[in-house]
Amino acid sequence: MKENYIHICMVIDESGSMTGKEGDVVGGFKSVIDEQKANTEGTCSVSYFKFSDGVEEVYRGVDVHEAKGIENVYRPHGYTALFDGVGTAIDRIGEWLAAMDENERPEKNLIVIMTDGGENNSREYTADRVREMIKHQEDKYNWSFVYMGSDLTDAKDAKSLGIKTSFFASSADYADNYKMINSVATSYRCMAGSAEVKSMAMTTSLNAMAEETTTKYAADNGITVENLQ
Repeated sequence: MKENYIHICMVIDESGSMTGKEGDVVGGFKSVIDEQKANTEGTCSVSYFKFSDGVEEVYRGVDVHEAKGIENVYRPHGYTALFDGVGTAIDRIGEWLAAMDENERPEKNLIVIMTDGGENNSREYTADRVREMIKHQEDKYNWSFVYMGSDLTDAKDAKSLGIKTSFFASSADYADNYKMINSVATSYRCMAGSAEVKSMAMTTSLNAMAEETTTKYAADNGITVENLQ
């Protein structure tokens, strides 16, 4: 694997309930691209998958300096094929990595799933299958998965997929969630140590930020924090 090389895969909900949140999603995505382009340490590549009635791979494994924003392709509509979105992303990223020389593969794969609603339209993948896929990638290849839920009252889908790190916030706070993703990616690119040590440090940071964000969201919206854990 290539040292200090992080691949960020964004799997973003484009269902109709995201209407009105386009600016937050597009702006937050752009902030990740811009900050990682400006970082001169390490290496970064980006993938973008979106899901609504189905799943679309917009780009995969693109060097961050070549990655484009999503303002011209993000158009909320339809239902929420969440499981298909995550499962498709895992499979296609796996294919991309398998085709690469091992020495050129990213040292860390960070999969970020963003949604504001419950699964209701997947046809290809079930929760059980995706949960097994996530566990396999975590255990065998040290991938990291982050679930970013917007304006939700429970963690049902995150739990069904076995995702351990979950951010819950209002759509108005999306920008802050993106900042946290940027923060850990930037840190990883300049961090010393083995891949295992760096991954553990990233996980610790993500979990601490997720707990703080989720606790604040629950308090602000009168939600029992246990419902989001």
